[in-house]
Amino acid sequence: MRSLREFARRYLLADAAPLSSAERLRSAGGALAGMLIVEAILAVLPAAPATRALLMPLGATTVILYALPHSPLGQPWSLAGGYLLAGAIGLACGAWIALPWLAAACAVAAAIFAMALLRCIHPPAGALALTFALLRPSVDAALVQVLLNVAAMLAAVICVNNLLPGRRYPLAAPPPGRPQPPPDRSGIRHEDLQFALASMDSYLDVSEEDLVEVYRLATESAFRRHKTLACGDVMQPAPATLEFATELNAAWAMLRDTRAPVLPVLDRARRLIGLISPENFVAHVAPVPARSVGDNLRALLRPTPGMYSDKPEVAGQIMSPAPAPVRADEAFGSAAARLARGTESVIPVVDGAGRYLGLITPPMLAAVLYRTLALDSALGKLEPNS
Repeated sequence: MRSLREFARRYLLADAAPLSSAERLRSAGGALAGMLIVEAILAVLPAAPATRALLMPLGATTVILYALPHSPLGQPWSLAGGYLLAGAIGLACGAWIALPWLAAACAVAAAIFAMALLRCIHPPAGALALTFALLRPSVDAALVQVLLNVAAMLAAVICVNNLLPGRRYPLAAPPPGRPQPPPDRSGIRHEDLQFALASMDSYLDVSEEDLVEVYRLATESAFRRHKTLACGDVMQPAPATLEFATELNAAWAMLRDTRAPVLPVLDRARRLIGLISPENFVAHVAPVPARSVGDNLRALLRPTPGMYSDKPEVAGQIMSPAPAPVRADEAFGSAAARLARGTESVIPVVDGAGRYLGLITPPMLAAVLYRTLALDSALGKLEPNS
């Protein structure tokens, strides 16, 4: 059952943020008002009932126009161009290809190619091409009916969507009154988005302006999150930990293998009791003039046989005292202030029970500050489409 849920979550469910109740009501109410306007317009126009039955794909168009009003798929050229192209292609395939199944397949394929070529992709138009290829209506009546319905749909959606809050149809230049940045201000521009979309070589169902807005909001959210980071969000668990009784040669090997600048020494309850760095070993090397520094270090690391020793033998004997820890749920600012003073090289992070979790180091502080400044700069450099 769990694997089935994971499969559905990964492959079957849309990875999209849910709409708010207000937006759902706006979409449904807009569709209701729009369809009523369309029916009112067609009631006074020469719309043949038999031909109007061929235009059922307009129901799918209504979903795009009122549920996805800012989608490039629902803009005027996509709607009008897509329907007229697909209708003409469907009629041509139905007239020229005798086999219905082949006519239907060719009509849909040719409609997709033509709409993509002329940049007027409108998915419901594919259903119109299929319908015309199979039912083969009168050419004059079908095209007239397509024109009438498209005109009625455009009139309705322009009227309704521009009356709904937060919507603007059709999408064009940025709305009046939006402050314009200085011309030399750097940021995301139209040519940057064009380059990105061309590099993806795939159709993206989002307007350019909405894409910039999504980026701006995401950057703003990341900036706020970085400003409210907790110590547990920034810390890095040590690659290895030592015990008080860890032999010096084993502790040195851990430092060498992990390439860590410092390793924590923990008691059996996983509470921090000290820190070990290469400097701790160097401080306890007894200088012997007749031997090299390497020989002196090896003499320190070599266990002393017997019960007594005149040199340190375990990690707890050479470790440095542990700095005062911070809790994982504390604001990162407290640890940052301590590191900024330069009196501490690392700050331990513990949980509510005092158990060791990880360390915060100056490189981590620098990385967080750099990301925060970069996000702050990105927020200031965003600009409307040029």
